[in-house]
Amino acid sequence: MYISHAQPHFDVIATSEPTSDTVEVSPSKSFDDDDNLIMHPAKQRSCRSWRFGQCFKSTRYKGLKMAQLLCAVYILLMTFRYYPNGLIDPSAPLGQWRIVDVWNSENTSAGVIQLEGDPFGPKRAVVAKDRISLMCLAISRISAFTMYPCIFLVFMTKCKATINFLMTTPFSLYMVHDQHELHSFCGKFLAIDVWVHTLFHCLRWGLQGNIDLLWTNIAGITGLVALLACVMVCLPMMVQKLMRLMSYEVRKLLHITFFYIFAVALCFHNKTSAWPNGGYNQVILGFCIVYYTLDAAYVMFFMTEMIETTIFNVLPSGVQMTLAVSDHFQKAYAQGGYGYVCLPWVSKNQWHAFSLFEHPSNPNLRQVFMLNVGNWTKEVHAQLQRNTVRPAWIQGPFVSPYNNALAFDNTICVATGIGITPALSVIRAHRDSRRINLIWACRDVASK
Repeated sequence: MYISHAQPHFDVIATSEPTSDTVEVSPSKSFDDDDNLIMHPAKQRSCRSWRFGQCFKSTRYKGLKMAQLLCAVYILLMTFRYYPNGLIDPSAPLGQWRIVDVWNSENTSAGVIQLEGDPFGPKRAVVAKDRISLMCLAISRISAFTMYPCIFLVFMTKCKATINFLMTTPFSLYMVHDQHELHSFCGKFLAIDVWVHTLFHCLRWGLQGNIDLLWTNIAGITGLVALLACVMVCLPMMVQKLMRLMSYEVRKLLHITFFYIFAVALCFHNKTSAWPNGGYNQVILGFCIVYYTLDAAYVMFFMTEMIETTIFNVLPSGVQMTLAVSDHFQKAYAQGGYGYVCLPWVSKNQWHAFSLFEHPSNPNLRQVFMLNVGNWTKEVHAQLQRNTVRPAWIQGPFVSPYNNALAFDNTICVATGIGITPALSVIRAHRDSRRINLIWACRDVASK
């Protein structure tokens, strides 16, 4: 759709083409030739598919890629300089570089070095006696240091309270609006990078006859634990067959639990005594673990509330919830956003994300619509045989990418089925000041 006007206006185009009704919290965005904002269902995002290479080659996330490039250059400079500024044997002539323990030849034979000849210092498994080993070491160290920006962002993009605060500051001008898409991108990079890092370390150790370092050296042991944990983090979220076999709650529990294991293992992968030639794991990973935990605790204790008189309206296609949220909830986020809902009379351990939209006649009320498609929503629908009032817990509200519509005077929202709910807040908030067009595709217009 092409629109050249900038006057306040609202159009609705509904189609009845066969589509899959999906609840989309975070839409992707694109722009036409006149820089009008177009919001699509998140299902269309290229970064969420396995076209990872195309996404990485694109111009997106320039800041992240620049940070990774700087990390790679830094570790190459710190590695390939003569000792003590680097790791290269100072007695080795140019063209015959090697990394050995200049103080103890026995350590070199075992594949490790101890800096400054300290017999009680950490044994670093970085020996490289020839060009192939040096190349393998370079690749493994580059892959390790390019993980740092991604690991930091994987944690920070899920610090929901922090993101909410930052979006109210000028720092938001430089933030990615779709934090989950960035989280997914960084996660996929880590999933690949961990294997590259492990492969080239093992290849170097094998060529030098030190493969036993994989289970005798602390770097090898913690690296193996981190690798296995990374597999458990990624597979349930990336492999479609596993996603169909496992419930969302199980996949989420595995995802969070094993990422904690992954991060803790990396904290012990090397020690701060290696600084500045490494040794950043404990600082970076330690900070991320503590900060993410504190942010999650803040959300749980200060952004979660129980609505005792939640109104449930039962419809053939789902359930509509109406919540009289507190003033604190309203002030935290005046329009739209999304929240996590827990219904203890269905399950005390399940929190599900839903788009929030304002009641048409009472802006102080928030509404959620649950389409009767998933196991949990089907259970909710089954337990509610009629319109009723029951308690519900709501966590949020959190920033939605739809709020980026504020920056444009001409917006096109594209939604399928129940995916219209986040668009409703955009329409209500900006219908008097901006031109908004909604393209809504659903199976049956009459049922909507």
